[in-house]
Amino acid sequence: MSSYDVILHPTDFSEDSDLAFQLACSIARDQFASVVVVHVLPPEFCPDGQSNDVALDTDLPMVRDCHDNFCRMKAQAGDLPISFRIVRGYSVGAILNVAHEENADLMVIASHQHTRFHLQVHGSVAEGLLRQSHCPLMVLRHPVPNIARRTLPIDTTK
Repeated sequence: MSSYDVILHPTDFSEDSDLAFQLACSIARDQFASVVVVHVLPPEFCPDGQSNDVALDTDLPMVRDCHDNFCRMKAQAGDLPISFRIVRGYSVGAILNVAHEENADLMVIASHQHTRFHLQVHGSVAEGLLRQSHCPLMVLRHPVPNIARRTLPIDTTK
C-alpha cells in the first residue's frame, strides 16, 4: 500500500459524503496523514468567473451552512490534522485545482445513485474525477436498497 500524506475529501454534506469522510479519516489515522475537506459552491457564486476560495460573504446562508458543517466534521475528526476549503466554480475542475494546490496523494469521495437520464445530461463528478485526477481516487458507493435490486427467485422446493 502506498503512503499518503494528504487525503482530499470533496463533500456535498450528504449522508453518503459523511460515510466517505469517516473512511478518509480512518485512512488518515492509519497513514499519519492530514485531511483536506473541500466543498464547491455553484458557479453563480463566482461573479468574476474564478474558482478559488477568496473571501466569501459569510452572511450568505449557504456559506454559514458550510461553516456549520465543517465544525461538525472537525468535532468528528477529533485530533486528526484537518483543514477546510470552500471554493467556487464547476465541481470537477474546482476539486482538481484544490487537489493540485494541496498536493493530494489520495481522494476519497462518495458516489450518488443517479438515473441514467441525470448522468447523460449532467455527468458524474465521480466519473469526471476518475478520468482526470492526478492521484488515486477511492469512491465509496452506497449500496442499492434491496427493493431496487433485481433478484432471481430461489426455488426451495428442490
